[in-house]
Amino acid sequence: MSAAALLALALAAEPCGPPAPRAEPLPFGTGEVLSYDLDLFGLVRAGSLELAVEPAMPGGKVIPLRARARTEPSIQNLLELSAVAFSWVDVRTLAPERYREEADENGVHKVSDVRLPPAGPKIDIEFDIAGKRSAAHVPRQGAVLDALSALYALRAAPLATGHRYCFDLVARGRVWRVTGAVAARPEKLDTVAGRLEAVRVDARASLADEPQGPVREMHVWISTDARRLFLAAVGDVDLGPVRLTLTGLGRR
Repeated sequence: MSAAALLALALAAEPCGPPAPRAEPLPFGTGEVLSYDLDLFGLVRAGSLELAVEPAMPGGKVIPLRARARTEPSIQNLLELSAVAFSWVDVRTLAPERYREEADENGVHKVSDVRLPPAGPKIDIEFDIAGKRSAAHVPRQGAVLDALSALYALRAAPLATGHRYCFDLVARGRVWRVTGAVAARPEKLDTVAGRLEAVRVDARASLADEPQGPVREMHVWISTDARRLFLAAVGDVDLGPVRLTLTGLGRR
């Protein structure tokens, strides 16, 4: 049997699950704020994103993670968006307990809210769209993360070469089946924090309730230094190819 075939068999035999934090202190802490530019088609600055780690909840067992996003006036003929999202995660495992998104999108106020118990047959999402309440119930395949907790879990994970990940992901009011793997070798990126070595994670996502629907691809770069910074991402969205680039690091 060839070496390539042996490698394929070894990877197929590996357990596949969500990224799990290492048995070390987390690479981020309360008050960390990261800022990003969002580019559309690699040409047009389309918006901005801010990620922040909020103070732990009373008792210190849950950390709120926050994201704020806004589109630029230059693309408001395509999408006008101002949004905030919160993920409340367990301080030890970074597993989310609740995820909430609130957005004003093209003049419509939209809220989605999901509680994420550690086990259960389905994911229940509650919606409030322009004052009209509804709910969705999506069968659960395994571990569930959300758009925010997944990023911070990747930052805390070992990210060993070839390691595979699979989990359900809640984002923009939908549930996605995500599979991903760590690229074969680190890369060097020029960033606002200097020239840094980074690990790339390649992922694919399909809608849990539309198996024949669109497949999204995304590539995420995490620095290999002690900060494990989320440096950049490229991927596909409804508007087309987008790129996120780190533009600022701060504390509050």
